[in-house]
Amino acid sequence: MGVRVKDFTLVTDKQYLESIKFSNLTIIRFDEYFLTDIKPSAFCLIRHDVDRKPKNALRMAQLEATMDVKTTYYFRTKSNVFKSEIIKEIASLGHEVGYHYESLSDTDGNMKQALHDFENNLNKLRKVVSVKTISMHGRPLKSYDNRDLWRNEENHQLLITKYNLLGEVYLDIDYSDVAYINDTGRNWSSTKSNRRDKVNSAIKADFDNGLDLLAYLKNSPHPKMIFQIHPERWTDNQIAYFLQWCQDGIINLAKKFV
Repeated sequence: MGVRVKDFTLVTDKQYLESIKFSNLTIIRFDEYFLTDIKPSAFCLIRHDVDRKPKNALRMAQLEATMDVKTTYYFRTKSNVFKSEIIKEIASLGHEVGYHYESLSDTDGNMKQALHDFENNLNKLRKVVSVKTISMHGRPLKSYDNRDLWRNEENHQLLITKYNLLGEVYLDIDYSDVAYINDTGRNWSSTKSNRRDKVNSAIKADFDNGLDLLAYLKNSPHPKMIFQIHPERWTDNQIAYFLQWCQDGIINLAKKFV
């Protein structure tokens, strides 16, 4: 009997993690990556963008902890996501917590207001945990790319000098030789239902389905890899799974009209 993969479940997530570990890739957090002068020759950075459903993120963090895997969780500061006790518990398991910012989207492109919004929300999160790295939230139904906040040199310097951050994970990593694998749009392709969660890489890392992805992870994957997932869509609960499948489908349809 062949391997069965029902994607976007914790059962399958465990299979992915086991395959990554078996491939002898060193799993490191983003803060560790930035702080390491000599990078490992084979590594995997695992990132979770907590857009919604923080309890799902906690379940993933607990699973990873049982497997001795330490990863990074980027939290938005919206009231339905910013749950202090969950954030603290994830950090207590040895995971990094970073800020999933969306300041330009929230201020309709006003740079001055966006910096003020960023600082306030960063401080809000830092009252709960230490924060050393940040990642933009794509906000696909808005017209602003939140990374634009840091594209000019003056603002980018603020990350280090004023905000004491190690980096922005889209802008401060060279992805040219990195396999960037992500579940944006509820698939494993950078070209389907994906407006902004893309990087400039020469390494092909698109897959038709979870079975193809699992085969890739088990059979000599590229030695430099970033594995990025959204916990909101990962669950073993059948009702929650179906409801999220419907929500993802609606959002993907809306993206086509933006």
